[in-house]
Amino acid sequence: MKILISFFTFLAVLLCSNNGYAHALWIETSSYGTLNQAHEVKVYYGEFATNERDQVDKWYSDVKDFSLMLHTPGKEPIKLQLTNKGDHFSGSFQPVVAGTYFLSIVKAPKDLGGKTKYEFSSLVPVIVGKPTVPDYSSVKNPLQIELLGLSNVKKGQSLQAKITSHGKVVPQAKVSVFSATGWGKEFVADENGLLTFDALWSGPYVLEASTFAEVAGEHEGKPYASAWQGSTTFITVK
Repeated sequence: MKILISFFTFLAVLLCSNNGYAHALWIETSSYGTLNQAHEVKVYYGEFATNERDQVDKWYSDVKDFSLMLHTPGKEPIKLQLTNKGDHFSGSFQPVVAGTYFLSIVKAPKDLGGKTKYEFSSLVPVIVGKPTVPDYSSVKNPLQIELLGLSNVKKGQSLQAKITSHGKVVPQAKVSVFSATGWGKEFVADENGLLTFDALWSGPYVLEASTFAEVAGEHEGKPYASAWQGSTTFITVK
């Protein structure tokens, strides 16, 4: 089956002329955690669908200097400590209360892609305790994918997601959905920022949303004429 090249990769190639293999940044972790047990988290940079996981020392610009923030229910977010494992970063946290935890990254590399500023982000919910619909109201990243159902997601079911920016919906956002099987498909969200897709295979999926705007500004002392944002989330289908 022909693999869809992610919109992330297409734009990154155009924008990063000095790094033609720039990819996406994503968090991998289980959607469910257990009270008082360590919950493992991994962060990769590459192409999920083709299992390309770049060595950390090859990551573009200063992307490797990201911060992984843990949002615990009812508390201020904290930075998780991570260890460089060669082709990814690894860490863990121990849930002490039931509820929805969020793992979040927002990283704008210091180097421009030509005249374009771009930004990688990732947001993944972790449910601890009784399965429920994740409440994203406490997290308002510049761009994020909100999963509207996690409970016992099985092969063949339809999944729905919403694309938001600073808490507001993003109409007609482009979203690519990738399975670890190598399958991929691009969708366009509706006017309410919603999209629906069928989970055709069991296993992990990565969703990637992106926006591009011709807007001028300055980043790290350098002027830019346009801005790109890309965001991922991760889910495992039974």
